[in-house]
Amino acid sequence: MKTKPLFIIALIIAVAAFWLFKNNVEISSPISIENPEIDSEATSIEAVQTNEQGETEYQLNAEKLTHNSVTNLDEISGLSMDWTPAANKNYQLTSGKASLNQETGEMLLTGGFKLVGNALDDNTKIIVIGTELTGNTKQKVLKSTQPVKVVQGDNSFEAQSMTANLEIGDYDFNNISISFMPVERKDKSLF
Repeated sequence: MKTKPLFIIALIIAVAAFWLFKNNVEISSPISIENPEIDSEATSIEAVQTNEQGETEYQLNAEKLTHNSVTNLDEISGLSMDWTPAANKNYQLTSGKASLNQETGEMLLTGGFKLVGNALDDNTKIIVIGTELTGNTKQKVLKSTQPVKVVQGDNSFEAQSMTANLEIGDYDFNNISISFMPVERKDKSLF
């Protein structure tokens, strides 16, 4: 058997393969790798923050936490926080999304929030519900420039904004609107 025809066939196949590869495949430019903004990410978070005396200041649970190295913010999804800013002052704070700076204590809650203040029973417990809230965990203050709904027992009202000092339990509400439904009047004869 002669190898010359086999060599010519192999050479034709190689030229055809080279031509098909060159005309049909585009080689893209190399991928450039940049420094990512997120330097860490975790799910199912349970964290505890203590004060200088070693007492628990707040316990934080979250579905997901990412740390942004550019902004130095912890970006949190599914926030649930038990906060004790002072003795006998305990609050539960929940939010869909939050950003927290661990160094300064600044935080921003978006995606709706609910703040529940401690009380002896459900009738004296104050509940504040709104869409956006800012605050500082070191100064123990919260502020909302968006409308909030406040519920305490069977009573409720809405306010256009709110400021709260959680360390002393002082709330300040602006432009309050309330609905009052008096008892139905029943006329009776006097004689």
